[in-house]
Amino acid sequence: MTTLFVLTIFFLGHLCVFFCFKSSIQKQKITNDYLNRKELTKNRISELENTAIDNKRLLLNKNLKQLEFISEFEMYLEDKTLEKCSLEFLQEFNKIKLEAQLSTLKATNLLSSDFRLVA
Repeated sequence: MTTLFVLTIFFLGHLCVFFCFKSSIQKQKITNDYLNRKELTKNRISELENTAIDNKRLLLNKNLKQLEFISEFEMYLEDKTLEKCSLEFLQEFNKIKLEAQLSTLKATNLLSSDFRLVA
């Protein structure tokens, strides 16, 4: 009978320890999961920021190449007589040139503001 009593007390003691530590273990797991998600979110945000900066650099590079082409085309037109080009073509060319200049300035402004935020 005492053996049964001792085993019952021993079993109840194990159950008490299990249930007492079960909640703290679950809280610890939830805290670890939260911290892991928070860290993953920070990593993803930094990856997205880096991707955005890379995309802006790519956009700036394309705009600069477009301006370079426009400059070379202007030099080509200076060598030729402008009488061969229609007025509509020259106006449209000038409009494209202004748009390329504006987009280059906007891309430069975006990149410089991003670097100010990082610094």
